[in-house]
Amino acid sequence: MSFKQKFINLTLAFGSLCLTYLTLELIVPHILNHIPLTMYNALENKIRVLGQSSKSSVIPKNYIALVGDSYAQGQGDWLKKMIRSNRYRGTNPDYHSGHIIYRRTGTDVITYGMGGAGSIKGLITAPIISHLYINSLWPYTLDQPKRILIYFYEGNDFIDNAPYSFIESLNASVGEAPYDTQHFDELLQKGALERYPQYKDDSPFRHFIFAGILGTGWENLKKEITRGKRKLKRWIKSMKREQVYQTSFRSKPLPIIRVSLNSPSKPGSSQQNIAVINGENVTLPAYLQGPPVTLQPEQMKRGLYIFERCLLFMARFFTQSEISIIYIPGPASVYSMIGPNITYEDGKGKEAPKETITKASQEGCRSIKEVAQRNEFQFLDTRPYFRELAKTKILHGPEDHQHLNRDGQTLLAEVIIKHILSDSLDQKNNACES
Repeated sequence: MSFKQKFINLTLAFGSLCLTYLTLELIVPHILNHIPLTMYNALENKIRVLGQSSKSSVIPKNYIALVGDSYAQGQGDWLKKMIRSNRYRGTNPDYHSGHIIYRRTGTDVITYGMGGAGSIKGLITAPIISHLYINSLWPYTLDQPKRILIYFYEGNDFIDNAPYSFIESLNASVGEAPYDTQHFDELLQKGALERYPQYKDDSPFRHFIFAGILGTGWENLKKEITRGKRKLKRWIKSMKREQVYQTSFRSKPLPIIRVSLNSPSKPGSSQQNIAVINGENVTLPAYLQGPPVTLQPEQMKRGLYIFERCLLFMARFFTQSEISIIYIPGPASVYSMIGPNITYEDGKGKEAPKETITKASQEGCRSIKEVAQRNEFQFLDTRPYFRELAKTKILHGPEDHQHLNRDGQTLLAEVIIKHILSDSLDQKNNACES
């Protein structure tokens, strides 16, 4: 083959490759909602809402937006099960409350939920940066949501808001007055938005969405290879230890006993968290997330202050959205325990009387309700509904006892549909009363 013919063939191959790439750049942005669940992490954080399947198209219309932490994100056993069972199927199944709301009402739902986020990232950083970034891309025009549902989870949202760690990271002070709202809002603008490059990303490369997927996918692949190498090394070490045990008189270590929500209680067990569910004693995990029992009054005040300032900051941005606050209880304040005390998460774990847990949950609920009423936002206390269903069903775990399972997600969606989306007034006067 002559040099000229080789050059022509290479040019044709390169041209075909470029044409294929450009075609994918034109097509992929319009089919992101069909990306399989197991490939969801290949999308950049800023545009992941477009890949969610709880809507009828890539760009949602007249939609509901969920904001908050991992509860709004949809973490839990339902999601884990769907990932395992759909790993090689290329499907995008339902796995959280937003999907149920979408299926039952026909209203598009997206979630800006961010695992581990307090109010600063959950209410400001995640929704606002994503909204601005998506609207800066060539294929998209994303309207503001018609309704925003704030998932406030008593299990850690109070505690996550108590410190001013993000201000310390900016080497700034709160101001001469502890609650200088003007100065604090300026810090929110800097700390929650302007510190992130995506807030005002004017790079022309941001429009290459398919290239971004390839880049993120490549980074994820490298992480998986690294993780695989570590697992292989651990396996090799365990095999070597097994050989040592087989050729020596050394005894093997005792197996670790793992606690499951489905494990029955044992007679004489020192386990504190034994609940009565459907007439049977069920041993719950040793330490459950619950209301902010250990926070001092000043810490509680500070956490509420941060939540309210973030809430109003978000409301000033999403001026076209109706905002509702959904108060979600922690497992420690949901189940009916047979013992006098409950062990709950607080560092290494602590123990408190059931009455203390109940009182802290009630006070936390009332404090968030007051914020909602003071600023004329809808408020929903979901605790009575969770407690009622928890008499007959386990609503968390059994693997991930910090988050709702499928029954819990379904209940949350049903309560929201009935009391918020249907504009029911049933709960407005008796919320947080017990």
